[in-house]
Amino acid sequence: MLCAAQATSSAQDVESLPDERVGLAEQDLLAAERHAALRAAFAQLPPNGHQLISLLIADPPVPYADISARLGIPVGSIGPNRSRYLDKMRRHPAIAALINA
Repeated sequence: MLCAAQATSSAQDVESLPDERVGLAEQDLLAAERHAALRAAFAQLPPNGHQLISLLIADPPVPYADISARLGIPVGSIGPNRSRYLDKMRRHPAIAALINA
């Protein structure tokens, strides 16, 4: 989340922009806020959660068999673990605030 000084500075910056740029600036600000919330929620996960989520969002995609071998967990537990970690991230205050906004 943005601190008060950053929010005030950002608001003043937006006011000095031409009208056509205001929408883009607001979109950039919202995207930065979402990214900060995701980073904060991701940081709260345990190391094995970091590894699993990172492998699941890798590009190119990592096959479940490879994830299983790398993390030493059964293929059948990847989905339930993913679900638990994503639920934990959704409960993080920064993410919850975005969801409820």
